[in-house]
Amino acid sequence: MEGGDWLSKLRRRTWVRARRPFAIPWLEGLCVWVGSNDELLKSLFLTGLFEPNEFLLLDRLLRPDMSFVDVGANLGLYTLFAARKVGEKGAVLALEPSSREFQKLRANVELNRLPQVRLLQAAVSDRAREAELLIADEEHAGHNTIGAFSLGTRLERKEIVRLESLDEILGREKFRRVDILKMDVEGGELFALQGMVRTLETFHPLLLLEMSDPAAISQNSSSAEVWNFLAGLGYRFYAFDESTGLPVPAIRKLAYAGENLIAVHPAREELWTNHGDIRSRQAANAASANADIVSMPASGRSSS
Repeated sequence: MEGGDWLSKLRRRTWVRARRPFAIPWLEGLCVWVGSNDELLKSLFLTGLFEPNEFLLLDRLLRPDMSFVDVGANLGLYTLFAARKVGEKGAVLALEPSSREFQKLRANVELNRLPQVRLLQAAVSDRAREAELLIADEEHAGHNTIGAFSLGTRLERKEIVRLESLDEILGREKFRRVDILKMDVEGGELFALQGMVRTLETFHPLLLLEMSDPAAISQNSSSAEVWNFLAGLGYRFYAFDESTGLPVPAIRKLAYAGENLIAVHPAREELWTNHGDIRSRQAANAASANADIVSMPASGRSSS
């Protein structure tokens, strides 16, 4: 324990004293630039962890030659990991609208020499248009949004960005398959999904997406609409079990405050069930769980 405390203190001192970005080793032999005030990077440097359940899942699902799309790539952790797993014969498309985060994304991809990654500074929606992107203070860089900030995030500046449908982007990039798609667009999930109906109906990608009603409400949508839209296309939802971290059928909530869910189409069941841990957890839960609704306590419905 004392050794762990010493190492933690050393890391904290290193972080505070760092005057320029520096690279640290991460998963799968990858490296990541750190050194800014970004809370994600600070957590990664001090603990070595970032969304471990999600990355364990991708480690089991991603295979060489697959295609992965990262919508709202931020500084690129999902992009880097997916690129390493799919290999040079696979393909990764990373989209990030913020010029500040896009520079970090590009730097991380170049640092790791990943030719299978295509980078686009772009935002997605249901149709082509321009919008005002709110750029959060660097500490909360993951909160950039076309809606409104929550949780007291401070505004650094605004940028005018071009929105396109993902169907148009994937067509232009000549993607012939999409196996897994991660989406974190701070409340714009419904419109992003509406702009990729052709992709969803053709490729049935497995989806990993964040559900946050405070963020969605600022863009005149809700997690319920996202759930209903995907369920209408045949998708089933799974959540990460709080005790094991493994995927289990999701119990539908009236509202979400920032939770990653997995959406799986029946056409992708062979991908989903070819992994023993996942399959055993699914078998242990009632198939009707998707239809259940659990009321959140009053404190969970506050505008936190």
